[in-house]
Amino acid sequence: MKCWHAVATLSAVLAVSSPLRAEPATPSLAVCEAAPFVPSGEAPDLQGQWDFLMQVGERPSPGLMALGPLDGAYAGSLTPYATNTVVVRRLTLDGGAVSMSVASREGAVRFEGHLTGNADTMCGTVLYHGGQTFPMVAVRRPTTYVAPR
Repeated sequence: MKCWHAVATLSAVLAVSSPLRAEPATPSLAVCEAAPFVPSGEAPDLQGQWDFLMQVGERPSPGLMALGPLDGAYAGSLTPYATNTVVVRRLTLDGGAVSMSVASREGAVRFEGHLTGNADTMCGTVLYHGGQTFPMVAVRRPTTYVAPR
């Protein structure tokens, strides 16, 4: 019986120490109506996990994007929940403008957009194969992680 109590206690501790939103969230394109991000001083740090939604006609395509710094820009992965993970080759920031290149089986896919609010939302357009365009929004996941000193 004591073993079960220890497992239950450990589970409770882990649940409390989890990130604020460990579960996937699907952002709404309505958040793109917020005021654009206005840069002042240093560029914002975009590394971390982002929930995204790309609207493909009538079909929403949500997923998770993970970004980390690489060679003065960002790189990472983009995982739509309905398909396979693809590579974010490069994401750059120029003021509040965001430009991203994603590798897919069919070739390069581009995202052109901008940051809104406190640089925690990206809104823009996916430039897909054959000239197709789709609106997309990505919202950074909050975290409670504090780096050790």
